[in-house]
Amino acid sequence: MKRKEEQRLWDTFKTHRPPGYWMERIENIVGFGTPDVDVAHAETGRIVKVELKAPNAPANPNTRLLGDEGLNKHQINWHMKAASYRMPVFTLIRDNQKRIFLVHCDYAEHMNDMTAAQLAAVSLADTWEGVFEVLK
Repeated sequence: MKRKEEQRLWDTFKTHRPPGYWMERIENIVGFGTPDVDVAHAETGRIVKVELKAPNAPANPNTRLLGDEGLNKHQINWHMKAASYRMPVFTLIRDNQKRIFLVHCDYAEHMNDMTAAQLAAVSLADTWEGVFEVLK
C-alpha cells in the first residue's frame, strides 16, 4: 500500500532529526485538532507540537497552497487557543515540489487561504536544519 504524502512527510521529518531530539507521532482520536507530532529537545527541555501538512502544490502560484487540504476547523481552533497561551505550536508544510514551510500557530486562522509566496513570507524556516533550530 502506498503511503500518503503526510506519512511520507513524517518519514522525512524523522530522517532529518539531529541528535538530541525526541519525536513522537500522536494519533489522537480523543482530542480533535491536536497536532500530529510532539518534539522535545534534550538540551533545552523545550517541547513543541507540530502539525504536518503535505498538499499537492497548485499549478498557479496565485492559488491557495493548502486550500481544502489545510487545517480543519478543529485544528484551527486548537492552534488559535495555543497561540492565546503562547504555546510553541507550528505547522510543517511540504509541497510536492519539496519546498518546506514552518509556520507558527499565530497564522492558523488564515493559513488555508495563503499562497506559497505568502506562506514563505511568514515561514520561520525553509530547510530541515532551520526547522530543527526553530523547534529547539
